[in-house]
Amino acid sequence: MPIAKIGDLSLYYEIIGQGQPLVMIRGVGSNVDHWYDQVPALSEKFQLLVFDNRGIARSSDPGGPFSIRDMAADTIALMEVVGIKNAHILGYSMGGMIAQEMALNHPQKVKRLILVATDCGISLRIKARPEATKLFSEMIRLGTNKAKLAAARCLFAKQTFENNPEVIRRYAEVSLQFAASQKMLAKQWAAVTQHDACDRLQRISSPTLAITGSEDVLIPPQNATVLAEQIPAAQMITIDGGGHLFLIEKPRQFNAAVIGFLNGLFT
Repeated sequence: MPIAKIGDLSLYYEIIGQGQPLVMIRGVGSNVDHWYDQVPALSEKFQLLVFDNRGIARSSDPGGPFSIRDMAADTIALMEVVGIKNAHILGYSMGGMIAQEMALNHPQKVKRLILVATDCGISLRIKARPEATKLFSEMIRLGTNKAKLAAARCLFAKQTFENNPEVIRRYAEVSLQFAASQKMLAKQWAAVTQHDACDRLQRISSPTLAITGSEDVLIPPQNATVLAEQIPAAQMITIDGGGHLFLIEKPRQFNAAVIGFLNGLFT
């Protein structure tokens, strides 16, 4: 399997499709396989670079704590290893925080920036609803499959539970294949909760799109509004009826928004 050696770190990655490079970065506890509703559509238009973050699935854990900025450096180094000079960057949730650090610290590497279901950090973070915070915190603290399944309540919209339970079943099956350890979930969550790029967003020069789900209770839609207001000339799209995982609840709408933005159909 393709592994990139970056110092003491081994990152699992895949390159799929042809066209302009698009680097896609996952969130807490998830891995390459969770892009199942994006890879088929987006790889027809772009050359995708997808990978498991450090300590997740098939990538190694170099030990010790790490920050969002460290994971951004991992991603930049991976691009260099595989020969990608610059690329469009798409980050989901924690991955959106990583993408912000890439755009801030390596602007020459980032063409267009897509920030999905994410926020800018401590200073301007619009917090999750209390019930969502409790479920997600329990998942991080316990790391059990039972806690992870319970946390699905804060990842999906209510209507998904009522009308599309197969969406949840598929996500659960993929998640259990390379289940993240409690230790790694805690490390990633520490990085997320300590991150803060809010006072630096004005420095982002890449054309930027923030995408949110109207029913996201984990990272409420107002966070995308903050990103769109603080990043120069940024745009925002809301996917109606989507929760935190709207990219698999509403994949056609999400994929169409990504393709349209990257192809310059709107700025």
